[in-house]
Amino acid sequence: MSQEELQQELEAIDAIYPDFMERLSETQCVIKIPEHEAISVHLSFPTGYPTQSAPQVLQVNGAHDPKALRDQFEGVMEDIWKQDVCIFDFLTEVAEACSQVSDQDLLLSESDVQADAALQQQLESLQLEVSAAALDVTWFQSDPVVDRGSTFIAFAAHASSEEDACLKLDQLRMDPKVSKCQHVMTAWRIRGEGSVTYQDCEDDGETAAGGRLLHLLTLMDAWDVVVGVARWFTGTHIGPDRFKHINSTAREAVLRGSFADASKAGKKKK
Repeated sequence: MSQEELQQELEAIDAIYPDFMERLSETQCVIKIPEHEAISVHLSFPTGYPTQSAPQVLQVNGAHDPKALRDQFEGVMEDIWKQDVCIFDFLTEVAEACSQVSDQDLLLSESDVQADAALQQQLESLQLEVSAAALDVTWFQSDPVVDRGSTFIAFAAHASSEEDACLKLDQLRMDPKVSKCQHVMTAWRIRGEGSVTYQDCEDDGETAAGGRLLHLLTLMDAWDVVVGVARWFTGTHIGPDRFKHINSTAREAVLRGSFADASKAGKKKK
């Protein structure tokens, strides 16, 4: 990717649509949709852009059904990209597509917004309640991630044996707030005596989530740790995005507890 070409393109977009774009990094940005500023699209620019690869539509924010709109935006991007810069044409096309949908079907409803806000408010006191319920257990907690009515929070603690890990998870589940969540996905990795190692995981109804958690701990080379990721669900289904939130919160909790080296955590082996 030509950084100069990308920079020039984004500067042009910023000039055409002032204050519509937020640069997240050199290769990612969030742009509001013209004439539908309540909707924004999160774009990533791969190494081969603009001549070899199209921009990737990572997420759509502010929509009533963000998954469906993201799928639609991805289709637009696939049609628009012709091995050249394409963001202006992409914004024009998606703005037209949004204009063909009523605001009631397109935008987050007031009840959706209120549900997210209410859930966030309910979870503000979670740290203190978990600490009290866990007695002498020190839990390292991630920040909450809220997405379309689902909230994810991860907890990590030291574990010296499988029995210790199970006991601590039982204590975590007894917390008044955690007991009301729909899923607590778990995983642990422990080094025992005599070079014996133990590892296990549990989906708790969130198919494949436990295995992904355990894989994350393996990639991070984290040991003597038990992790639980709680999910409160009050909104729409969010599809594969849930795994992104499960992994990101778990990684944050593990690093906060210093159970892995931040300099290599999460890096895949070649």
